[in-house]
This record gives sequence, structure tokens and C-alpha cells, in this order.
Amino acid sequence: MLNSLYTEAIRKKGLINEPLEEYSESKIDIESNWHEEEIISTDSNFILAAGDGSYNKKKFLSFNFYAVAANSLIYNPMDEQSKLKAIESAELDIIPHQSFLEERLRNMMSIFEIKTAIKTFHDFDIDYYMDDGSILGDLIRPIPIEKNIAPEYKANIINLVKKKLESEIKSEELSLSSFNFKKEFKELFEDTDMDEYALITFLESLENLITLKHLLENNKKIIAISKTSSSNELFYANIPDMAILDRLTRKQGFSEPYHRKVTYKTKHDFPIENEFFRELWFTIFFARLDDGKNIIKIELPYYTKDLDEIRKVLKVIKSNSAEGYPFLLKKAHKDVVISNQDMNTLSKIIGFLDKSGREMLN
Repeated sequence: MLNSLYTEAIRKKGLINEPLEEYSESKIDIESNWHEEEIISTDSNFILAAGDGSYNKKKFLSFNFYAVAANSLIYNPMDEQSKLKAIESAELDIIPHQSFLEERLRNMMSIFEIKTAIKTFHDFDIDYYMDDGSILGDLIRPIPIEKNIAPEYKANIINLVKKKLESEIKSEELSLSSFNFKKEFKELFEDTDMDEYALITFLESLENLITLKHLLENNKKIIAISKTSSSNELFYANIPDMAILDRLTRKQGFSEPYHRKVTYKTKHDFPIENEFFRELWFTIFFARLDDGKNIIKIELPYYTKDLDEIRKVLKVIKSNSAEGYPFLLKKAHKDVVISNQDMNTLSKIIGFLDKSGREMLN
């Protein structure tokens, strides 16, 4: 089969054109959307932090074995004894086969990431926290299984759990608080046909939103950075803005910022703290920190039109960057990523005897 694909690739060599070629001339207004200027590192001794998370799973015949982890790295240039510190959180367990498992694990990872970030702000006097990915993107992503819970049950659950979850979050325990309420709510609705997995997933989505609200109390210190993006809200082409800027610019600089309110991006209501989240503004722009290096997408969870403020943010990022990307974020990702080999090793340590179903392929 692979030989057939190689043959097909040779046959189509030169026949498939990259879609950006049709936009490479006058159709894209780069000049008015790109500030080509050198980004100089700041001389200030800012205390910087960066966070990332990871999850993975190993499928067995009767269950899934999963691992979730998050970490924050804190860099304090003034600390002579230990300039770099870390806060880590992790969870591993088994989970039954169920619908939307990937979405649930991603949500669990998000909770760990946010709680680790909150603890970082509490334990250290952070000037800026660099977050891997898009906060806005996470917010507008719906939880599909939420539809399996009737609205009257949702309201009842929220009334019962909101204060409890907030109390757990303030305790800064780096764990999934939703698990603490699983039995309580299962007993409450045991006379209904409510899906147990839908219930616990809904509790986890509530926890995710409540933790995020607490984190955004530090919104002026948060910088979300993405290595990839499919958005096209700068040039409104059928090609991502990042791809256009990467092709048609080569020097350092940043794009003209644009602003998005959560209500612009999503029509659904949030099950909790709806008014708070729907009123959030985000300032979004792209940047290249070093000549010839990759474009990154930057998202600030607040509204600003001040280009000097954006330049200040870029100087802060540049001060901790190598090869056009923040070193702390790169290290945070490298330290936290959970590989398939890690899952195999962890499952052997625990001593699972169940088969995965793939033994015959090895």
C-alpha cells in the first residue's frame, strides 16, 4: 500500500499547487496589516512563568488507562540560588469506554493546567504568565455530552455544586475536584435515566469554567501563545492568516491587532458564569520574534488598542526566547508531554493484565 502512495505522489509532483499562490500578489494587503520592526528584548528583570499540559491514554479491551499532567515553570532572574522553579500536577487512573472520551480528557487536562497556573500566581510574584494555546479557542469549544442532561437537572446541579467547587479551587489542591462529588450526585439522580458519564463530564466542565474565571483575575498578566492557527480574521481569505504572514513576510514584526468578544465567536450560553464569559474581550495579533523564524499567534485576554502596550508584551516574550519562540514554553512542553512509551511503561508498573487487542500485531 505504501508503495502505491509513493507512486501516486511522484505522478502528482508539480500538479498540486499550494492554495496560497493565488493570493501571493495584490489580493493580500500586507502593508497595512504588518508592522515590520525589530523587537528588542526588555532589560527589566521580570519574573516570568509558562505553563502547559498533556494527556494520553492506552486502550485496553475492558477499559482505558489515562494519564493527565500539567506544569508551570517560573523564572526569576533575581533569585541567585535557584532561578528556575516548577509546579507540577498529575493524575492517572482507569476510565470506562464512553462517548467523547478525547473531549473529556482534554477538559481534564485544562483543569490541571488552570489550577497549576492559579497556584503559580499565588505562590510567586509573577509579572507575566505565558500560556500554551488559545484561551478563546478553549472557551468556544462546546462540550457535546452536555446535551444529554436536561436543563432542569443542570440548574439543580449548578446550585448544589458551585460553592463547593469554588471552595475546592481556593484551597489550591492540584486535583480534579469533580471526582469528590461523583457519588453524591449519582445518588441524587439514581431514580432517573441520567447518563453517569454525562453527569461527571458536566461537573468537570463546570469546574473548568470556574477555575478559568479565577485565573482571569490576573488577565493583564496572561499571554496566550499558539504555534499554529487556522483563523482567518485578519485577511478574511480562505487560507489561515498565519500561513499568509509566514509566506509573505520574513522580517521581525507584528500584525495589526484585532479584537474579539466571546459573544462574537459563540452563540451558546455557558452553563455557569455566563454573563462573565460572554462579556470577555480578547486582543489577538501575530508576531515574528526573529528574522526568518516562524510566526506565532498571541492572545491577550483583555481589550487594548495601544500598540506600545503590544510592543511591551513582545519585548517581554523576546527576552525569554530562542529561535523565535519562548524558551520557557518550549521547556514546559518538553517536560510535560506524555508519550505512548510513557503509557506503556506506566501500565507495566501498575501491572495491568488486561489485553489491549493489539498483541497480535506486535
